[in-house]
Amino acid sequence: MLALPNYSLLLVMACFWLVYLVVSTQLVKPLGRLLNERGERIRTARETHELSRAALAEAVTRCERELAAAAAEGQKGRAALRAAGEAARRERLEAARRQVQQRLARLDAELDETSREARASLREQASSLARELASRLAGRRVA
Repeated sequence: MLALPNYSLLLVMACFWLVYLVVSTQLVKPLGRLLNERGERIRTARETHELSRAALAEAVTRCERELAAAAAEGQKGRAALRAAGEAARRERLEAARRQVQQRLARLDAELDETSREARASLREQASSLARELASRLAGRRVA
């Protein structure tokens, strides 16, 4: 008797190719597409990140330049204000000095006048005081 051929190998092979086809079309290809899309999104995000980082570095550099320029301008303004303040201080000091000199001159003139008046008064009183002293010392009236 002749045995019937074993078709189980063919059946296993058909099942394998059927499962392979299902897994390939329903699982591997969609996963491959997802991984490719994810890789593309990652690459795009990295490029965007690098562009943003470069833009940030440029903005920081620009801001630092602007800040340095503003600081330099502030220094110039501060120096100008300091010079103007110093000039105003010197002017006020000179005006005060002139006032003091004028006042000293007036006081000196007043002192000279008072001194002259005192000397004249002493000269006038000296002779009368001398006569009175002589009269007291002599015990009689001296002319």
